[in-house]
Amino acid sequence: MKRRQFLSAALATTGAALAAETLLAQEAQAPAEDKRLHVAVNQYTCDTFYRRENVDFWTRLAEIKNAGVDGIEATLGSGNDTAAAGKRLADHGLAMRSIYTSGNLHDEEAGERELARLLEIGEKAKPFGTEIIVFNPAAKGGKSDTELIRQSKNMDTLGAGWKKLGIALAFHYHTTELEFGGREFHHVLCGTDPDNVLLCFEQHWSYRGSGNSQVAVFDHLKLYSDRVVSVHLRQSVNNVWSETFGEGDIDNVRLAAGLKKLPKTAHIVLEQAPENGTPKTLAPAEVFRRSAEYVRGMFG
Repeated sequence: MKRRQFLSAALATTGAALAAETLLAQEAQAPAEDKRLHVAVNQYTCDTFYRRENVDFWTRLAEIKNAGVDGIEATLGSGNDTAAAGKRLADHGLAMRSIYTSGNLHDEEAGERELARLLEIGEKAKPFGTEIIVFNPAAKGGKSDTELIRQSKNMDTLGAGWKKLGIALAFHYHTTELEFGGREFHHVLCGTDPDNVLLCFEQHWSYRGSGNSQVAVFDHLKLYSDRVVSVHLRQSVNNVWSETFGEGDIDNVRLAAGLKKLPKTAHIVLEQAPENGTPKTLAPAEVFRRSAEYVRGMFG
C-alpha cells in the first residue's frame, strides 16, 4: 500500500488521525541526506584528482563519503571486478546506482563474446542496487555504415538483456561519436529501440565535441530528452576544465531548467576532472564537497 493510500484508509477508522500524524511526523524527522538530491562521482573523477596527490582513491572511500558524495560510478570490465567493487563501496556506505563500461559491438567477430561479457557485468551489478549501466561503444574513428548498423543492433540486444535484470543501458559518448556530423551519436539513438537504449547526457562532451558550442549542448538535450536517464556533469572556464563544478562556459541555469523538464528524474554523476591548465588549489575531498554542494543547490 502506498503512503497516501495508507493515510486515506487510516483517516477512515478510529484513531486514524493519530496514526496519520505519527507517520507524517516520522517522515518529517527523516535524516536530511535521505531527502537531498543523490549525487554520485565517476571513478574517472576520483582517480584523476587523487592521482594528483599520488594516492589510490580506493584507499580514500571514507573520505569521499564524508565529503557529501552518495555513490561512485565505478568503471568495470568484468563480472568479478563488478562484484568486488560493489562490496568495497557498500562497506563504506557508498551506493553503486550506476556503473561505467565499454565494449566492441561494431566488430563482427568480437560481438558475441563482448555481449556475453557485458551481460555478466549486469548480472553481478544487480545485487548491489545498480539501476543504470553507462555504456560507451569502443572508439574507432570513421566507423563504416555496416559497423554502425551492427553496433546498434548489438546495443539493442544488450539493452534488452540488461532490461530483464531491471537495469537500463545508457549510451555514453565522447568526441569520436560526434565526428562526421555526429553520425555515430545520432545513429545509436535513431537506430535503436528507445525501450532498450537510453542516454547518459554528456553535456560537456556535447559542448567540446561540437567545437565548444552551447547550441549543440541544448539541441542534443532537446532532441533526446525522452531518452535521458543519467547526466554526467563537467564544467570548463574559457574551455579548460575547472577544478570544481560550478559556473563556467555552459549555462547551468538553463541546463537545470532543461533537466527539470525531463520525463524522468535523471541520475546525477559528477565527472569533473583536471587537464592541462586546470588549477590545483584544493584537496580532492574539498573538490568533491564544493562540487556536490553546488550541484544540489543548482539541480536539486
